[in-house]
Amino acid sequence: MICLKTGEATANRLSELIDLPRSTVYDILQKLINQGLISTTVKSKKTNYIANNPKVLLKALDDKRYKIERILPQLISIQNQIHDKPIAEVYEGKTGVIFELDSILNNAKSIKLIGSRKNALRVIQYHPDNFIVKRIEKKIPIKQILEESPEARKLKRLKFSQVKYLNSIKNSKNVIFIYGDTVVNLILGPELSAIRIQSKEYTQSQELLFDELWKIAKD
Repeated sequence: MICLKTGEATANRLSELIDLPRSTVYDILQKLINQGLISTTVKSKKTNYIANNPKVLLKALDDKRYKIERILPQLISIQNQIHDKPIAEVYEGKTGVIFELDSILNNAKSIKLIGSRKNALRVIQYHPDNFIVKRIEKKIPIKQILEESPEARKLKRLKFSQVKYLNSIKNSKNVIFIYGDTVVNLILGPELSAIRIQSKEYTQSQELLFDELWKIAKD
């Protein structure tokens, strides 16, 4: 503004007019020159600073807009490579685990499961059977990799259910549910808990592991 008012002035004169140290004025003037808002001329061996036509502001904005538009596709491409941060939630105790099992039934269109049916019945007691009844009512298909046991064998005859067996997981204290973009890990320890992780990338990696185990599991 002061350059527009004076039309043409030295740095010393501008420093006096705006009451700022000369070093500060020089820094400001250099930034304005870089932005194309002022230009310089030398008279009597002194550098004078001249404000450019205010229309230069519009030109500068147009230039910035043009540069942004040129790199916009690249920026969008980079943005699409940034995935959502995983969301993790923990539910503790039997009530929390039952809440999470109900949540699975309310949100899953299909389920993949790995775990010990016998241990789940022992720790959660009757609720795994309730889960089965509700799942069949909702017609939710499930693929299960379970331990080799009479309890697990019974599930082979159920509707909307595929079952294979791996005896190596008979002592597993985890039951893993994979559905949508979510993985739920039930921990069947002394302190019963459920960990839900919502992440497309993590879920995809768990599905790959499940599919590999499915290939080696027995009918």
